[in-house]
Amino acid sequence: MAPSVPPSLKKIKVFLSRAEELDRDKGNPESRVVAYNLRQYGVLAGIPLAGTDPAAKACLGELLNDLEKEKAAMAVFSREEHWKISRKVADRVFEKADAEDRAGVANKGTAKTFYAAGTFYEILQQFHEKEKEGE
Repeated sequence: MAPSVPPSLKKIKVFLSRAEELDRDKGNPESRVVAYNLRQYGVLAGIPLAGTDPAAKACLGELLNDLEKEKAAMAVFSREEHWKISRKVADRVFEKADAEDRAGVANKGTAKTFYAAGTFYEILQQFHEKEKEGE
């Protein structure tokens, strides 16, 4: 269960919500990996937002504890495998929305699916190495 997210961390709530959705998908092992990566990205994005807010720091601490509990299970996958699994899920969600749109049957649900795909693509940023300064 996700911790209560304080207003200062509102921007990371979408990642935590998507992770909870994937937690309910027990039949797909990829879901557990992507949920872990969503939470991890949420923490990375939340650290600069927390500032001196004690509630935000407590929330991030709780998320880090949850990630630590999952760390051993996730260690069987390399960083590249985490990226590939997360990218595969992002592509699958995007392709679903794109197919609906191209078929002319787009609706509010299609828009939500595109938004979900955007969230999954956004977490891929955590896998890119920062470029060296001066290059």
